[in-house]
Amino acid sequence: MLAAAKNLLGHVSLYVALQRGLGADRLRYRCLDELGLADGDTVIDVGCGPAYYFERLPQVRYYGFDTSARYIEYARQRWGSDRAEFRCEVFGEQHLAQIPPANAVLLLGLLHHLSDEDSRHLLRVAGQALAPGGRVIAVDTCFEPRQGRVSRWMSENDRGEHVREPEGFVALARESFADVDGEIIDDATRIPSSFWLMRMRDPVLTNQPG
Repeated sequence: MLAAAKNLLGHVSLYVALQRGLGADRLRYRCLDELGLADGDTVIDVGCGPAYYFERLPQVRYYGFDTSARYIEYARQRWGSDRAEFRCEVFGEQHLAQIPPANAVLLLGLLHHLSDEDSRHLLRVAGQALAPGGRVIAVDTCFEPRQGRVSRWMSENDRGEHVREPEGFVALARESFADVDGEIIDDATRIPSSFWLMRMRDPVLTNQPG
């Protein structure tokens, strides 16, 4: 039954309604507010889904990546413009020469879907994609000691197969960034849930091969 419910999230309208109904949209808006983006900034959004939060962005140059054709088609129809480009592709080194250096890279709800190896690779490429002074922000379902039974159940039954404790996310990020910090967010959603919001700056290993 749980697997069937997860599969329903592939339907775009249901996914967007559920995100807003649970309050997950507020979590993403908090990440955008953290970045303090300005008109003219370049933003790369990896795992953008249907990009339902696009209208919250200032006049940025936006590049959204997702592997769901349904989500990307929805985003193109709803938000596609001369300042937004949506690609149904896996973001990687091949895009670094195609996209201007980014002021911000968004990894919203993505790392807990990726293995350690895939996370390392993505974080390294995200660091390479940044302009000087640029930042990467991530937010993911996590396990943490303070969470109650409902919150832990939510973490255990998340669609992501690589939900970690905050220290696990930080350890991966520090392989590619000199400046990593974050905080647990447990008051954003209507159902008790724990998330790790992580900020990354000052990329290292930018000359390492992918």
